[in-house]
Amino acid sequence: MSGNEAGKAAIDPGGGRPADAVGRTPIENIVILAASPLRVWSVITDFAGHPQWKPFTQLAGEAIEGGEATYSFRIGGLGKPVTTAADITRVEKPVVFAWTAGVSKLLLFEEIYELERDPVGTRLRHSLRFHGFLSGMWTALLRRKLQAGLVQSDRCLDRQLRRLATQPGVKPRPAAPRHGGQKNRRHR
Repeated sequence: MSGNEAGKAAIDPGGGRPADAVGRTPIENIVILAASPLRVWSVITDFAGHPQWKPFTQLAGEAIEGGEATYSFRIGGLGKPVTTAADITRVEKPVVFAWTAGVSKLLLFEEIYELERDPVGTRLRHSLRFHGFLSGMWTALLRRKLQAGLVQSDRCLDRQLRRLATQPGVKPRPAAPRHGGQKNRRHR
């Protein structure tokens, strides 16, 4: 990879993953990010920081496996976001983060971030998988729009990582708030 390529997010919309059990392929985007897997992980699991970079959707709660969160998203011209419950399904620091939302057996979707060390930083496979009765119709109707959303979200993640890299000493907020103690403050 040349120096110019290393500075850009490389996007592979196909992904080449096998189809899931019902014969539908997931919607995926693969991007190379110029940040370590731990740094990428920290930004992805920092729900309080999502509004700084995540354009369409927000998670709130704690990034702990089996934990509950809320998922908010905007639909078309609606000014107010729609909010629903989400379940955190996989938390393997700094390798995999996944969560689901929707109605079981009708339309349930899973968003998955898979991180792998790369010579430039991190290879991120970001995917959506849909399950349930309406999943085939849903993905057929919206595949292109969902794919474009993944690409845009990953570009925004890349921009956020670059912003953080230019701010020495700035770290993403911890995913889970501390309870019962005072905040640690640094004095210069």
